[in-house]
Amino acid sequence: MKSLRWFLIVMILGLSSSATMADGIDPALGVKGTDPVPTLWPGSVTFTINSDDASCDTTCNFTSGAFFINTGTITNFDFKFDTAQGAFTALEGSAFPVVMTIVPGFEALLSGGTIFPGSPCIEGCASNEILGDFVFEMDGVTLGRNGETNVTVTSNVPEPASMFLMLTGLGAMGLRRLRRNKVPS
Repeated sequence: MKSLRWFLIVMILGLSSSATMADGIDPALGVKGTDPVPTLWPGSVTFTINSDDASCDTTCNFTSGAFFINTGTITNFDFKFDTAQGAFTALEGSAFPVVMTIVPGFEALLSGGTIFPGSPCIEGCASNEILGDFVFEMDGVTLGRNGETNVTVTSNVPEPASMFLMLTGLGAMGLRRLRRNKVPS
């Protein structure tokens, strides 16, 4: 009987917390290709969204400046909000259509696409690929009590030097293991 009570309490708490998160417009996150003059993607950037920089009514719609990469690829972005948002969804037309909530209302991972360095794609690109410049779009963002929200967007693009260091370390470990396993004849 005690376990049934605990189960019912957990169910009620779960339903009530999901009902409170569903009280507003859910923010839609996206990454799209673009043509304006871009800046080199630094790996992490923080945007301050307010009524001066975004189109706001009850919530705000924001488009960042353009970015580009010159080496490697980007396959996901982590969005962290400092103000509670609703449930995250993918923006229509985004090259990254998969949204996974990490911390409900505060952090989401956008994936399912790839950004490549180079010239913009003219023909033959898939809908989840961007060649060249890209921007971040966020629709339905809720502002904080101070009239703004900070959003930090991060990608995990390893630098070439980090990859070289990792491969060198793995190679050294492999050689050490080979020497240890050699049997003297």
